[in-house]
Amino acid sequence: MPILGTVGFVGCGTMSSAIVRGLCTLDTPPRSVVVSPRNAEKAAALREAFPSLVRVAASNQEVVDVSDTVFIGVLPAKTEEVARALNFDARHTVVSLVSTAPLKGLREWCAGVPEASVVRAIPLPPVAKHVGATVMTPPHPDIVALFDTLGTAVPVDDETQMQKLMCMTCLMGQLYAQQREAQRWLGAQGIEAATASSYVGAIFHSITVDSAKAEADTFEHLVAEQTPGGINEQVIRELTEAGMYTALTDSLDGVLARIQQRERPNLKKRPYESVVQTDEP
Repeated sequence: MPILGTVGFVGCGTMSSAIVRGLCTLDTPPRSVVVSPRNAEKAAALREAFPSLVRVAASNQEVVDVSDTVFIGVLPAKTEEVARALNFDARHTVVSLVSTAPLKGLREWCAGVPEASVVRAIPLPPVAKHVGATVMTPPHPDIVALFDTLGTAVPVDDETQMQKLMCMTCLMGQLYAQQREAQRWLGAQGIEAATASSYVGAIFHSITVDSAKAEADTFEHLVAEQTPGGINEQVIRELTEAGMYTALTDSLDGVLARIQQRERPNLKKRPYESVVQTDEP
């Protein structure tokens, strides 16, 4: 990881806390981490967990004054107010974790920071365990390197690309819902809940290992590897016929429309139509 000096956090919510935990458990952590006092409970928990690295500042401005890299993780409605109230200068790199705050606004609100040093980043909570995925723009070398140490950084050149990639974060909840449904199905088959949850969690983790560092054609190859007529191919076929993947693209279209603040396109999904294929007449 590049030498980032002191890293500060204005706002100490769930995502900021995850990044702090990830940074503090690196083999080479930052020199120090300073968090704002806004969320006193989370700030105190971080201080208790990492007493040699983390301290709680008396104010947001103190965070900025002592830090080289400043993460902003506040509520969207408060972002402009909070950022404008802070005094930045040219030595700072500012990383916004606010999904709805545009670069144009951030660069104006964080006056004094060079444009190239104002970055938008959308990480996921597993950065705390160094296995998170983070899309970001612009591709600031030090911040790309930082998020690569916390998992995988995916830098893009502009916000239009970033908005489209951001849609993938909405798949987290549906994945958990799919796991929950699998656990419930096993329960209906008489499997004890703890055993079911343990195996479902392990299965989903195992089957994503081969795609964790995907290349352009990785997913095509993995799907093509499923044995024709086998149980994996059966599920793909039946869910395709049921319209599941059309429904998925519908949902992603709708999420992108929300992110871009425009009207949602018409839905394309259709009712369940899967037909069991047998050799019977």
